[in-house]
Amino acid sequence: MKSPWKTLSGQPISSILQFVAETAANGQEVYIGTDSLQYSRFTGYVTIVAILNPPHGGRVAYCRESMPRIKSMRERLVGEVWRSVALAMELQGVVKGELTIHVDANPNAQFKSNAYVRELTSMVVSQGFRLMLKPDAWAASHAADWGVRHLGKMTA
Repeated sequence: MKSPWKTLSGQPISSILQFVAETAANGQEVYIGTDSLQYSRFTGYVTIVAILNPPHGGRVAYCRESMPRIKSMRERLVGEVWRSVALAMELQGVVKGELTIHVDANPNAQFKSNAYVRELTSMVVSQGFRLMLKPDAWAASHAADWGVRHLGKMTA
């Protein structure tokens, strides 16, 4: 089940393409990230689009999705990255500045997600997008993580 796009203040966004085109009209950088969280019977995903406008802050939009619980870490991470890549492919025609995908995987070998870094990196880079991994992937590891944990209870 996928929810409509909203701003962090809860305002619905009728078209994410129009929102990004208008918000990033002056060539601002656009960042996309997705994170997931396991609940007892389902997996929740939150995808965010962040558009920075230094020194005036920025705008963030998010979309939530839930599905039956995914047990495999690989499948969950691939789902996160694919959601970000699919959105980036939709947005690349309206973004005038840089478009960067943040991936919630750690290149440090002591973390479990490290086993999938090459595969996840290939998914992003093969589509021609810039990539950031942890600890620099704030759109996924902080913004989307906050969204999946704090934007109200998710349901299946």
